[in-house]
Amino acid sequence: MTDPASTTLAPQFDPTAIEPKWAQKWRSEPFRADASSSKEPFTIVIPPPNVTGNLHLGHALDNTLIDTLIRYKRMAGFEALYLPGMDHAGISTQVVVERQLRDQGVSRHDLGREKFLDNVWEWKAESGGMILNQLSRLGVSADWTRERFTMDEGLSRAVRHQFVKLYAGGLAYRGERMVNWDVAAQTTLSELEIDRENRKVKMVTLSYKLEDENAAPSNGEAGEIRISTVRPETIFADQAIAVHPEDPRFRHVVGHKARIPLTDRWIPIIADEAADMEFGVGALKITPAHDPTDFEVGERHGLPRPSVIDLEGNLTSDDLVPAEFQGLERFAARKAVMKALAEAGLSIEEKDHDAPLAISERTKVPVEPIISEQWFVKMKPFADQVLEGLEKGDIKLTPERYTKVNRDWLENIRDWNISRQLWWGHQIPAWYDEQGNTYVPDPENPDLDCDLDPRYAGLNLRRDPDVFDTWFSSNLWPFSTLGWPDTDAEDFRKFYPTQVLVTGYDILFFWVARMQMAGYGLTGQAPFSTVMLHGLYLDSKGQKMSKSKGNGLDPLELFDQYGVDASRFAFAFLSTGGQDIKHDPRRFEQGRNFANKLWNATRFALMRLGEAIPNLTGDDELTQYVRSTTVKPEGISIRSEDALAQVKGREDLTLADRWIISRLNAVTAEASAQLDAFDIGAAIRTLYSFTWDEFCDWYIEAAKPTLSSGNLGTLVTLKAVLEHILKLLHPFMPFITSELYAALGHRRQLAVHHCPRPDAALHDAEATQAFNALRSAVDSARSLKSELGLSPQDRLNVAVEGELAGIVTDNARVVEGIARVQLVPALEGRTLSAVEPGVTILAPLEGTVDIADWLGKQKKRLTEFDKQIKQAQGKLSNEGFVARAPAEVIEEERRRVEDFGKQKERLEGVLKQFG
Repeated sequence: MTDPASTTLAPQFDPTAIEPKWAQKWRSEPFRADASSSKEPFTIVIPPPNVTGNLHLGHALDNTLIDTLIRYKRMAGFEALYLPGMDHAGISTQVVVERQLRDQGVSRHDLGREKFLDNVWEWKAESGGMILNQLSRLGVSADWTRERFTMDEGLSRAVRHQFVKLYAGGLAYRGERMVNWDVAAQTTLSELEIDRENRKVKMVTLSYKLEDENAAPSNGEAGEIRISTVRPETIFADQAIAVHPEDPRFRHVVGHKARIPLTDRWIPIIADEAADMEFGVGALKITPAHDPTDFEVGERHGLPRPSVIDLEGNLTSDDLVPAEFQGLERFAARKAVMKALAEAGLSIEEKDHDAPLAISERTKVPVEPIISEQWFVKMKPFADQVLEGLEKGDIKLTPERYTKVNRDWLENIRDWNISRQLWWGHQIPAWYDEQGNTYVPDPENPDLDCDLDPRYAGLNLRRDPDVFDTWFSSNLWPFSTLGWPDTDAEDFRKFYPTQVLVTGYDILFFWVARMQMAGYGLTGQAPFSTVMLHGLYLDSKGQKMSKSKGNGLDPLELFDQYGVDASRFAFAFLSTGGQDIKHDPRRFEQGRNFANKLWNATRFALMRLGEAIPNLTGDDELTQYVRSTTVKPEGISIRSEDALAQVKGREDLTLADRWIISRLNAVTAEASAQLDAFDIGAAIRTLYSFTWDEFCDWYIEAAKPTLSSGNLGTLVTLKAVLEHILKLLHPFMPFITSELYAALGHRRQLAVHHCPRPDAALHDAEATQAFNALRSAVDSARSLKSELGLSPQDRLNVAVEGELAGIVTDNARVVEGIARVQLVPALEGRTLSAVEPGVTILAPLEGTVDIADWLGKQKKRLTEFDKQIKQAQGKLSNEGFVARAPAEVIEEERRRVEDFGKQKERLEGVLKQFG
């Protein structure tokens, strides 16, 4: 297959003309990592997107950062593996398929487990995995031959081995604990499957009558104790009232009994530090079956744990619940109970209260805390291993501040509920006999089902119908995808442990920490050496994007509008230090403009090359150069294609050539160091500034006069520097850089070339200082033209003075061509001057402007500067403005004070010449 680029470029850059063919090439010709290679490995596994998912901005950001690192490391000479794949997403996938079945008038129970799972696999084959195709449009350089799925046979086997090993080691157990229950999906949920939303609820203060009618806590009337609650429908499961042991309001009633409102049941008043003296009225009703904190209090005090809300979210028909409330849906029951309390005179007060409400991420219904018999894993032994690894530096987190967050969570870890009441997922390999005894496969033969194990012949065994939490498979992702539990697998030996994990900080606890623990616990090693955490992608107002808010953005639409490279540029540019990212359309426009700038710079270079080559003989140096750098057989050494090697030692380089080569070398060192430190945002900002400002705006303009005169050294430098820049930018903007590199005549695609490295021999301090003098002269000349009211296109005679004036005059064509001025030896009459270190530029006033009119305008400018400074300072001195205004607005006002102050100072200096 030929490369998708031609050696000619269209007059206008059109991303839709180049991106699809490169994306197809990268998908059909994968970046195959070689496990037998002697190169040092560099591995990143994709944070597996849900099989039900579509590309969202978080995915686009995440995979842009990953692909930037992978392309950079591949070009740096590593055996780089970017391993793609998907998560089976137990709950969300089952919800999708069940919804389709309901539309057909069928339930999963009508089909039975086996046929239902057949339906899920059919759906997966037809509709699942769309997101991977969308990621290929993003240009990710993944090894698609290694694509994995958490329900693959190999990964399923790894999950089974994990469970069997944990059970044999006494670390997996079955017991009753408080869990999150989704009443719609009818399953427990992990914390990651829950959204926390602050909602206004009613906090009601209730009167619990005391058995001792003379007792009088200071928060109520004689013979009562008051409590505040937002869940009055659960009062029927109350087992105690807790007060803080140091709260003087209640010390004399600890040990007394109080009656649950609307019932004849009495419960004890106990002292426990879980009671918050500042919350409500200071006393806390304890309902162990319906609140995690209450459950823990109940455990400490040996309280019973009756439940009054069933798995459907309705009040039970238990004798604890008065008949008129039995069977009511929980929120309907809340209203009914509150009405009954008010009618009985037991409701003292109702007021609005902001409370965090747990919402199922998949079904969008409020989560119900319940006590249920589930499978759990003891996490503390694994957490201790990770803590030791963090202490030793086996795993580093960037930004480093998240190390403490990681450590704090591990130090306070709880056991993990790993069972889910679903059919789609890895079914738990546990069996039960008629007496309820548990059987788990032998660790020596973990793949053998217990009902087939000859040791249990004759027993009537029933398999656990539940499946594992999705995270119980994805916590193995860094090594199950590479062949574990077969530790002799070639991929496992070569590519594990992985080098970097890139993900959002929001799943540091739920996924990253679990992979850390699984890595140490099952392989004896940290699963990755660096965790690179990025912020959440928010809307332009700093709010989370969601369908309900209507503020979501489709990255595919951004690709259509700006191009993929421009979008990747924006994602990289906006990523800074793990901070949350506000969507900023200006960055996407900036990326599109930058792509256009690169395109036009390359067209300029190709035009100059095209003009020069026909005038040269077949043995001419330029022709040999073009051939040696652009036409390469497939097997050639990559390092021989170092473009800047062509300019070393040349004697026909101009000052501008020497300057751009030295600056490019310095920028190469800076950007490489930033990428090595995983500061992708800083790296793209460095390369953008250099490419746009220094290469395109300064060097190309400075090179035009010498290119017109046929200077070979400048032509060689132009091509070499452009190719070098394309290599530096390739990890960030792979489509356009690949197209432009091919247009320059290269047969081998840019992605498989070596990235440039800094070379001390290319540093040229003298050229840098000298060219900076030219830049100062140009800036000064432009500034003078502006102050004189001239347009940038107007010609102006200027003179130059200062210790570096000789350099400016020696390179007069550069200054004159860029600034559109004429350098003259001297000027007569009054002049306007602009002073920079080593260079002073003078412009004539007589004959250029009407001096009196000009002076009048300058005085008006000075008055306007004073006005603007005063306005900005007034805002900054207003405490109310500073307290309410966004940080960026305050910073803008400070910048206005500084900028107008400098302009005022400059203008005052000019006007002093006129008395």
